[in-house]
Amino acid sequence: MANNPRNILITGAGSGIGAAVAKVFADAGDRVHLLDISDERLGTVAEGLPDDRVETHAVDVTDFDSVQDAVRRVAEHGSIDVLAGCAGVFDGLATVETTTPELWHRIIDINLTGTFNVVKPVAEQMIRQKSGSIVLMSSIAAHRATPDGLAYDASKAGIEGMVRRLAVDLGPHGITANTIAPGVIKTGIRATSEEILGELVPDTNVGVGTNSDLQRMLLPLQRPADASEVASVVFFLGGEGASYISGDVIHVDGGWIAA
Repeated sequence: MANNPRNILITGAGSGIGAAVAKVFADAGDRVHLLDISDERLGTVAEGLPDDRVETHAVDVTDFDSVQDAVRRVAEHGSIDVLAGCAGVFDGLATVETTTPELWHRIIDINLTGTFNVVKPVAEQMIRQKSGSIVLMSSIAAHRATPDGLAYDASKAGIEGMVRRLAVDLGPHGITANTIAPGVIKTGIRATSEEILGELVPDTNVGVGTNSDLQRMLLPLQRPADASEVASVVFFLGGEGASYISGDVIHVDGGWIAA
């Protein structure tokens, strides 16, 4: 274990990319603080990590007060060194016609407002520290309109705009802020989205990630990524090697952005 382990706060840590991020930092000797709406998923992820490097918080990111309380508890360890914002849900291929006001508000509340709810108290803590790194999860959907639904696309584009402003606000305090735009990643986001959204979205089991022929057409690498391949980029952006990168979008999409 590292002599001076960092404190890493991860939202959406109960599955997918968030769980992979927790593993890569814990394996490096850091202490990971896992936030997720599901106690059950948090427990499953925590079981695979060393007991002395993990702390779990069952939190709904749409509840600002609960998020603020969790951030305060994490900061009691002395610092918050990296925020990995991975919480999010997916709305299938919902078009402007099939996106109801209820679906729109739910997606925006979780993906965009939920990100703000975590970023604000963490950024205020990092300003007090005069150090830290914020890494938020965008999507290829912020750049390519076809793979996802209307509200999801808008929420991810909003996260990228948020990161640019964060870089401006936080840079003078020695804090970096970046976002990652994954493409097709092997995760359980469709199942967790169906669980959280219920009948608000007719079908989350559609899109590029479910069609191998489309993957071969759109992705130069012609395969989906493992969540660990995204997590390794989060780890890099949270480390000293990325100390002069801020306000940027890193695509982890198998070359999709170039195709």
